[in-house]
Amino acid sequence: MEYSEIPTSKISGSGRLTVPGHGVFKISGSGRISPEQIKTSGSSKIPGGLKVGEVKVSGSSTIEGDIETEYMTVSGSSSVEGNLTCEDLEKSGSLRVDGNLKCRTAQLSGSTKVGGTGVIEKELKNSGSIRFGDDVECEGHIRFSGGFEVQGKVTAKSFEAKLGRKESFIQGGIEAEYIEVRESRENWRGDGVLITTDIVGEEVILENVECDNVTGNKVTILPGCRVKGKIQYRESVKVDPNTR
Repeated sequence: MEYSEIPTSKISGSGRLTVPGHGVFKISGSGRISPEQIKTSGSSKIPGGLKVGEVKVSGSSTIEGDIETEYMTVSGSSSVEGNLTCEDLEKSGSLRVDGNLKCRTAQLSGSTKVGGTGVIEKELKNSGSIRFGDDVECEGHIRFSGGFEVQGKVTAKSFEAKLGRKESFIQGGIEAEYIEVRESRENWRGDGVLITTDIVGEEVILENVECDNVTGNKVTILPGCRVKGKIQYRESVKVDPNTR
């Protein structure tokens, strides 16, 4: 990736830096700025349209448009007013992406909101709450723990979810080779549930799931499930007798 032309600068206290063709950095706290790395702590506003080696922000930060980086680390509260494209994303706290998220790996904790699609090459791992406004596609593994909402469809090699205490939703269904949805330890009351449409996989294990249809090679339906339509299998099926 060819980095954007950014003057190498250091800001301590309250300062501004104009990047021709992009906009103005505004930092209240401290920051180091270069084509290889943008690192801020405190309160910061970063112009959009930049391509940099690494973005590392802590505190409160706003990226005013698209951002493309190899590595992004967020601690605190951060928003991207456009698309976020990176190799690896690591976040604790709150992150909002108004556009699409595209990355190789994402390790997320806290609250995450993505307005558009999520395209993840290798792994998406989330603990806390997460919401996507469109489809989520992953060539590798998706692991959710807590509450989640996907307005589109989830496709992955494997999909694993530990349900929190609130309802979770996947509007367009799930398609993966391996699918496992279960209660988490925090959901000991059994009031957390995943609501979706069609579930299609090779091996499917479901607990506390409400869906339309289930199709798989090996299908296991555990307590707390409601299948409105059909359960179809090719090799084996186990269904809890209380399944509706």
